[in-house]
Amino acid sequence: MSNYSLQRYKGTATRHTCPNCGDRHSFAYYVDEQNIPLHPTVGRCNHESGCGYHYTPKQYFQDHPECHTAKDFSFGGQRMKQLTKQPSLPPAVCYIPTNYVEKSQSVHSNFFRFLSTLLTAYYGSKAREVLTRLLEEYRLGATRDGAVIFWQIDRNDKVRTGKVMQYNPEDGHRIKGELTSAVNWIHSILKKQQVLPEEWQLSQCLFGEHLLKSNPGKVVVLVESEKSAVIGSAIFPGYVWMATGGKSQMREEKLRALTGRTVLLFPDADGYAEWKQRAGSMTFCRAIVSDIIERNATPKQKADHIDIADWIIYQIQEGKLMCTANHLVEAEKILQRMIEKNPVLQKLIDDLDLVLVGASPIGSSD
Repeated sequence: MSNYSLQRYKGTATRHTCPNCGDRHSFAYYVDEQNIPLHPTVGRCNHESGCGYHYTPKQYFQDHPECHTAKDFSFGGQRMKQLTKQPSLPPAVCYIPTNYVEKSQSVHSNFFRFLSTLLTAYYGSKAREVLTRLLEEYRLGATRDGAVIFWQIDRNDKVRTGKVMQYNPEDGHRIKGELTSAVNWIHSILKKQQVLPEEWQLSQCLFGEHLLKSNPGKVVVLVESEKSAVIGSAIFPGYVWMATGGKSQMREEKLRALTGRTVLLFPDADGYAEWKQRAGSMTFCRAIVSDIIERNATPKQKADHIDIADWIIYQIQEGKLMCTANHLVEAEKILQRMIEKNPVLQKLIDDLDLVLVGASPIGSSD
């Protein structure tokens, strides 16, 4: 039997698409002495914190005992044919005990402090009620040093992981510096503490996915960042606000949770074209892309890669939020009524690649 080791780095050609997180240049195969990979699922992702996928030859042979006696079982060259008869099953989804979510839930994060200031300025005395709802719905957590924990909980109420980030309580911007890691993950922390076994594998879901079951009739708004989802929900509670966790996280295995739903997508300033293209393949739901930032953001705002949360905050500060709110909500309502009265419209939207644009009420000068 061949000996296998991780493929040495010799440029991007030796780094492949991770079967777990989907990154195209982060996965190192286990290869034999002739540099032939064992199988496209056997290897390690370089994103140890964000993904953590590591499927070893030993684990592969345990899952495929028939390969112990096979002389040719790698997927390189002509030897691929034998394995295609027995496709590899994806690794089982691993979870984190829910008690970690319950113990972490807290208002004592810098993100929550910023959120409290923002909503108090907007809602006044009603802010406390909104903040309580956000805390409970998204189960926001906090670490001892004031970082927020955005828990990824799937539609079956199973905890996939928690994303840990530090924010400036004054302006709500993420803190990125030498002394503070931009992102940490609960599963990585628990692995280091040996609470989770080394073979524990991350399988991410959409942030806010657990809200789908309790809101079957609501339209979903999909954004990039967890911060945007929380702030969006605070201002527009009539929708289910969810986040992909990043522009590149529009992966089908995540998005399948939205099957059958009407989904409004609000990409960041630098993600409109990519998300518009990606929405075209979301045939399992009614996906409509908003270009409100693409059309209305200033050159500086686009250069700063603002997202819908930044846009909402800016509108609040400028005293224009109600115009924007009416303009977005009315456009969505009109679209829904038209689809309900004439289902053929949805086919027209799909065929012509139409996108939802802001529709200002008649007579509005904004």
